[in-house]
Amino acid sequence: MDIAIEQNQAKEKRTFEDIVPEPYRDFVDVFSEDTFNVLPEHRPYDHVIELLPGARPYCGKIYPMTLEEQDALDVFLEENLRTGRIRPSKSPWGAPFFFVKKKDGKLRPVQDYRKLNDMTKKNKYPLPLMSELFDRLKGAKYFTKLDIRWGYNNIRMKDGDEEKAAFITNRGSYDPLVMFFGLSNSPSTFQMMMNDIFRDLILKGKVIVYLNDILIFTESLDEHRSVVRQVLQILRENKLTVKPEKCEFEVQETEYLGHIIAPGIVKMDPAKVAGVTSWPTPKCKRDVQGFLGFANFYRRFIKDFSKIAAPLNRLTGLAEWQWSEVEQDAFERIKTAITSAPVLAVPNDHDPFKVECDASKFALGAELAQKQDGQWRTIAFLSKSLSPAERNYEIYDREMLALMTALDEWRHFLKGSQQKFEIHTDHKNLEYFRKPQRLNPRQARWVVTLQDFDFALTHRPGRTMGKSDALSRRPDHDIGDSANDDVTLLKPEWFRPIAIDGEDNIRKDCFSLRERLEESVVIELGRNGDFEKTEDGLVYRKGKLVVPNDKGLRGRIITAHHDSVSAGHPGREKTQELIFRSYWWPSMRKDISAYVKGCAVCQKSKIDHRRRAAPLNPNPIAEYNWEYISVDMITHLPDSHGNNAILVIVDMKSKDFIAVPCTDQLSSEGWANLFIKHVYANHGLPQRVYSDRGSIFVSAFIRDLYRKLGVQGNPSTAYHPQTDGQTERINQEIENYLRIFVNHRQDDWSDWLPLAMFAYRNRKHSATGFSPFYMTHGREAFTGVETKKTVAAEEAEQFAARMKRISEQAAAALKVAKDTMKRKYDKHRRESIPYNIGDWVLLDSFHISSDRPNKKLEDKRYGPFQIQEKVGRGAYRLKLPKQWKAIHPVFNEVLL
Repeated sequence: MDIAIEQNQAKEKRTFEDIVPEPYRDFVDVFSEDTFNVLPEHRPYDHVIELLPGARPYCGKIYPMTLEEQDALDVFLEENLRTGRIRPSKSPWGAPFFFVKKKDGKLRPVQDYRKLNDMTKKNKYPLPLMSELFDRLKGAKYFTKLDIRWGYNNIRMKDGDEEKAAFITNRGSYDPLVMFFGLSNSPSTFQMMMNDIFRDLILKGKVIVYLNDILIFTESLDEHRSVVRQVLQILRENKLTVKPEKCEFEVQETEYLGHIIAPGIVKMDPAKVAGVTSWPTPKCKRDVQGFLGFANFYRRFIKDFSKIAAPLNRLTGLAEWQWSEVEQDAFERIKTAITSAPVLAVPNDHDPFKVECDASKFALGAELAQKQDGQWRTIAFLSKSLSPAERNYEIYDREMLALMTALDEWRHFLKGSQQKFEIHTDHKNLEYFRKPQRLNPRQARWVVTLQDFDFALTHRPGRTMGKSDALSRRPDHDIGDSANDDVTLLKPEWFRPIAIDGEDNIRKDCFSLRERLEESVVIELGRNGDFEKTEDGLVYRKGKLVVPNDKGLRGRIITAHHDSVSAGHPGREKTQELIFRSYWWPSMRKDISAYVKGCAVCQKSKIDHRRRAAPLNPNPIAEYNWEYISVDMITHLPDSHGNNAILVIVDMKSKDFIAVPCTDQLSSEGWANLFIKHVYANHGLPQRVYSDRGSIFVSAFIRDLYRKLGVQGNPSTAYHPQTDGQTERINQEIENYLRIFVNHRQDDWSDWLPLAMFAYRNRKHSATGFSPFYMTHGREAFTGVETKKTVAAEEAEQFAARMKRISEQAAAALKVAKDTMKRKYDKHRRESIPYNIGDWVLLDSFHISSDRPNKKLEDKRYGPFQIQEKVGRGAYRLKLPKQWKAIHPVFNEVLL
């Protein structure tokens, strides 16, 4: 952003005289920003917000502001209150308000009207017809192009509708008295005003107006200057101003709405098909396969396509690589055919449009198509390499960048469409941008732009989107030696196709494949009343259409009843019920069950109600006290004498423990000092230390310390603390004790901690049959409430024998307890799944942080990831993406 700001500041500033020719300089007020700062009057085309039935007021949240944004907000409010464009409000409505940074570094205010737009009835006032616009340009030799300043803000809100567009800030709520950017129907409202005030000149065929872009065209220069002055006068009378830096005067060639206009010529912009015409010559078999995969989508429009492409098809087989004039000629002929009529159709204004977009790691691609005469015909291609910064975007940001680039390139077609257009993308993450949530500045700019378009977003897997996908993966966009295929976590081929077929299409396919009925069905036709054949040749069983033996057709039916938005990925039985209503074939239960079981989306997104646990593998039993220890921390405690955490160290043989007050900022060096002071100095050196994967317990410093001392560290697998379960249990006991005895302020818990340790040590442990105190000292502790009795002194040999007996009895009790625990655990656990190296698995997402705003709506599982190694019992090392380098790659099988 800083570089962009410097570049903008470095641009040469042109003066008013440099931009505006002398014949028009007396209209200086029309080019001045000062004229704009006046509240427009009410007119017949004031903006109306007509709500859908059942719509209720919605008030969003107040976004926090930086100091820079807070200053900008205060300036924005002061200026607009002064000019009367906003007023303080008590409206129950409230759109969130925030800023996005523009390329020049300035902050742009944004009202997030997405929720309001969802409840607004859409205005279908037509934008100008493209075909009619350019028909009027015949004979024109001179052109002038004007751009209205802040077009939408020149229109007043209808009385009574201001409160619906209210926005909320940390300085209060405000009603806009003018039409703000981001309101749906604003393009239609603005076009209606422009058509009204320029009606006479439009009818005379001297002016074209498309939203805030005005094109003036005449045959002679004298007439041209006269018409331009008339336009400027109309703007003055309506108190509209233009941006001089975006205007062109008296030129003989200009770009307007994606076309190059010159005397006697209206042609498509060469940039429109640059994505195909600049396709580089293939260098290897993979390059040829990519190009042919793209071209095959248009073979029905290209005469003798197979004949032309034969030399290239030969290179995709086992033939030796050879690129000669024959192959080059075929390559060029196919490119020429794709970029010339009838492949690139001329758009009309009544048929629906479709935008397909895709992004790879290094490029983006898009195609604009229109459904003409029942077939999708290509209007334009787009292909663009990504900058180094753009390559670092997350996949959903790259997909959105592809979409926004396409919408900007073809906005003159899509805004003028009288029907909702379709956006097809191969990545479901774009749904993220259609829901209310906190966005970064780049995403916020995109969302605001989207509000001007009326579209339906449809997910399509990459394999059904060869055109835009191929444009984004051209060989010249690749960086390095390896292919793009493994860049994203979720490759296109891992998505199931979502093809929502209408019943008519399925019936047609059943008719065309009716000869492929199973033999069993054909036999039953003549003797079983359950089957009947209609006049059109279709077969029904008990009123349900019999589907021929065609895997593709049956797969489409299952997909339509499972993957579609209306179906919503139901389970096996509900999917079966939906299909059973209308269709039948012999193996349908088996086919449906297999499909639902293998649905990747369901595996990742749904909660698994069947509890699965790894086999219980109890830790080994120590021979003596403090041989094996476990360590953990209790954190998020209130401050007590400078401490807000407790370090808990447990002896896994005696169940004795040490609790040390500390801070949650304890470092690895701090743990080492406490380890030496409280463990080593009092109980000797342990052989094993069990812990979770906290950084203080697994750092390089601690690993080096353990190595030098001869101690074996046993950290738990990632996000599976059951490895260290007994420390967790003691943590609960400590918390329970402190919860009972601390004062109201809870700031004296560290004073009670020694008593909490004693209380636990003095209780008989269920696993050993002895109290930890008895296991350590060979006697029970005196608490002051015991019955007085004479304690005879024991001989040393008797004491030693008794301590040995206690240790052996405790070890036996521990083994019985562990065996019993394992038996009960295994009795109720769900069977684990054995995995092999190289298998692909999904990973439970519960413990993994995400940049998405709500964990409840996040996928339940991530992946798939490949297993690299089996680590110990029931744990596996996964191949994680590079951006997950902070996550330990070893996971217990219960998380897979």
